[in-house]
Amino acid sequence: MDKLIQTSEASIIYGEFKGEPNQELFRCPRKLDNVDLPRYINESRTLVCPMENDVPFENDVETTDLRNIEGKTLIGYYRMYYRYGWDGRWMLENGKPSKLDCFGVQQIIDWICEKFTKGCDYYMKDWCADRCVQWGGEQRYLIRPFLSEYYKVMIDTTYGNGDYPVRIYVYKEKEND
Repeated sequence: MDKLIQTSEASIIYGEFKGEPNQELFRCPRKLDNVDLPRYINESRTLVCPMENDVPFENDVETTDLRNIEGKTLIGYYRMYYRYGWDGRWMLENGKPSKLDCFGVQQIIDWICEKFTKGCDYYMKDWCADRCVQWGGEQRYLIRPFLSEYYKVMIDTTYGNGDYPVRIYVYKEKEND
C-alpha cells in the first residue's frame, strides 16, 4: 500500500518501486490536488493511505445503487468469504476485469487479509461499526479506496463468516451508445 504525504507545497505518494520500498512514485503541487492526485490514483489503481490516516478507504455515502453509477458500467464484483482463510470468486456482469482492474482488486484483498486475519469476527464487526457509516442495513457498510472511481467495497457483517461478508465492486467508464 502506498502512502500519501502532503506538505504545504506538494502532495507526494511513496511506495515500492522495483522491489525498493519508500520510493517517490508521484508528486504534484497542492494547487493541483483536485485534478492530478485522483488522476494518478485512478490511472494506476493504487491503494493510497493518507498520512494522517491508517486506513486507505473512505466512506461512500453518495452511492445509493451499486449497479447504477453515473458514467460507469459495473463489470462485476469479487465476493469474499472466510473458511480457514480468506478466499473468493468473481461474479461478472458486463465483460471481464482487465489486468489493471485485477491489480486494484488484489490490493484491496491483500489489505483485508492483513487487517482481518480471522475473517468477519468481532474485531471486524467492531472496526466497521467504529469507522464506517451504515449503508443499506444495520451491519452493512460501503467504503471505497481513497479517491477511487473504479472500486467500491461493501462489507456486511450480519452473518459473520457464515456468508460472503465482503464484495469488491469493479467499474469501468461507460461507453457512449
